[in-house]
Amino acid sequence: MLKNKFLLLLSSFAVIAIMMVSCDSNTVDPDPDPQPKPSPASNLQATSINATTIHVKFEDSPSESNLLFKDYQLSWKEDGGPTVGDSKVVLANDPNIVEVTGLTEGKVYLFTLVARYTNDSISTPITVQWSPASRFTLNNNDDEIKVYETSSNFGSGLQMFYESDGAPRVRTVANGKDWDIALDTRDNKIIIASASKVGYNFPTGQTPEPTYFYKDYFTASSLNEIFDSRAMNDGDRNSNYSELTFDLSTFTDNKSVIFYVRKYQPGQTRYNYAKVMLKRPASGGSFLQGSTPNRYVLFEISYQKTADVPYAKTPKNNATN
Repeated sequence: MLKNKFLLLLSSFAVIAIMMVSCDSNTVDPDPDPQPKPSPASNLQATSINATTIHVKFEDSPSESNLLFKDYQLSWKEDGGPTVGDSKVVLANDPNIVEVTGLTEGKVYLFTLVARYTNDSISTPITVQWSPASRFTLNNNDDEIKVYETSSNFGSGLQMFYESDGAPRVRTVANGKDWDIALDTRDNKIIIASASKVGYNFPTGQTPEPTYFYKDYFTASSLNEIFDSRAMNDGDRNSNYSELTFDLSTFTDNKSVIFYVRKYQPGQTRYNYAKVMLKRPASGGSFLQGSTPNRYVLFEISYQKTADVPYAKTPKNNATN
């Protein structure tokens, strides 16, 4: 009797074991962990160096400290078109400023940056759109761009771009209609303004058209330092351009001053955009240089010759600045 009970118990264990094996054979193993990928870099921005060259910069990916981190890859193409040039690989220990050449002024390019791991995974891309612009440090006479004080017989008005000569030109009151930006040193002030705001005694038919300044200005030692990821006419910027007047005597920063400017020609409704830098002497001090009555201020200009191209456009999912 005891033997029969033992055999019955042994049989029961065997059935349970078969059931367990059967259940295990039908169990699906869970998917392995997904392949890790780096976090994206951030704050992709650009600035125009000249009509064919821009600089791009960004902030590091937090994944740079990961042992899997490999590098960054920057690629670009004409917006809406095929990829142009070669992809640019930026090493992790680079200063995060990349020079891109061989571009065409007025064409808008889409730049895409990804971080890469050694396992071939890549981060979510970040993007910025940009177009290069002409850079001028000399006027149409191949001289520095000097705009003179009110009492001078030389020009107190700046035409940002003179189409016939392909360069900026300094203008006297006799050619007031060509003024974009004016220098006014009356009443012991140093005023930079839309030429329509200075109240000079322009001859009949020579009244300047309005020039629109963005209300906020920027200070830097060079135009190359002014990077951006937003269009110059983006959102609040577009609504904050007006015929402004800046009293430079109130500027206490010892650096040069950069203004965002847009200008349309008479009879047109399309704008040309520019970044205009008023250069402070290397030694600091007043913007006015030289001796009375021919003191002057120095300009450097980044000018987009193609109308309605405001340098930078940032897709809505990458509004970083």
